Amino acid sequence: MSAIEAQDIAQKTLDSMGVSATISIESQEPIYLTISSDDSALLIGKGGETLRSFQAIVNTIYRRQSSDEGYVGIDIGGYKKERVEKVQGIAQELADKALASGEDQHLAPMNAFERRSVHTLLAENPDVVTASEGEDLDRHIVIKKR
Repeated sequence: MSAIEAQDIAQKTLDSMGVSATISIESQEPIYLTISSDDSALLIGKGGETLRSFQAIVNTIYRRQSSDEGYVGIDIGGYKKERVEKVQGIAQELADKALASGEDQHLAPMNAFERRSVHTLLAENPDVVTASEGEDLDRHIVIKKR
């Protein structure tokens, strides 16, 4: 399947929900879609929960209609991009604090997408190491001085 087919799945899903939106293809490989809508807040939901659910639905339909085991990433109104930038900024501040104090720094619990972005960002810093700790909704990152 292609990004155009994933875009079509997302559009049909939004149409069935009665939501008017414009869907753009940001990248073909991996497939990444961005959605713009007057109903962005409704589609994002509290803490991005509705966005994650919508993305899961699109991915389920996408995988059932193709033999492709690929992944369709979706952002709505720049929510994910802004959230990752915010989380990475906090992580960088805590990494600096860990280096200055020598004490482990714990970030607030976050979803897997956000944790991955922090691990990737701080992997470039040879002076700190990151680890995910906790279970389920309490899963968070600990930043330690190397």
